[in-house]
Amino acid sequence: MRRNIISILFATVLVTPGVQYVLAESVAVVGNSIFILDNSVDGSQIIVKNITNSSKNLCLTNAGLSNLGLSANTSATDIVIKNGTAVITTYNNTTSPATDVTLVDLTSCPITDTVDLSECYATIDGDKLIIPCLQYGGDLLSVVLKERGSSSNFELESYKPGKGHGHGSDD
Repeated sequence: MRRNIISILFATVLVTPGVQYVLAESVAVVGNSIFILDNSVDGSQIIVKNITNSSKNLCLTNAGLSNLGLSANTSATDIVIKNGTAVITTYNNTTSPATDVTLVDLTSCPITDTVDLSECYATIDGDKLIIPCLQYGGDLLSVVLKERGSSSNFELESYKPGKGHGHGSDD
């Protein structure tokens, strides 16, 4: 009986609207910055911290963008960062539709990733050009190009995600 009561209580807490975002603030990590949604202040806000030492970064505060300006019944629930913009899902317990989004420009924040390419190099082995570490967009690839005839023109033979450090490497 006691087990059933605990199960019912736990299920009620999970399905009660708005409880999910009270349990934990939503967080996004991009580059060397941590973006935290904070609903403890009126209008909700984004707090930015440095990942290396967790010190507060004032990039949004100085730009006047840290406070989201949400209404009293609206809370920020989730944050996703894409192309220099924070896409924040909001929940309002009194309006329909209850969910919406707010966009925040993050160009004032350091959100670029620094990739260590110190071990990247390319070699030609016979008729193959091997590039064990190629940054393409946000991905690192290991690429093998094969020479077409004896023209010094190369075409893609194969690639795999991740950075390999040797020609026979599978890492």
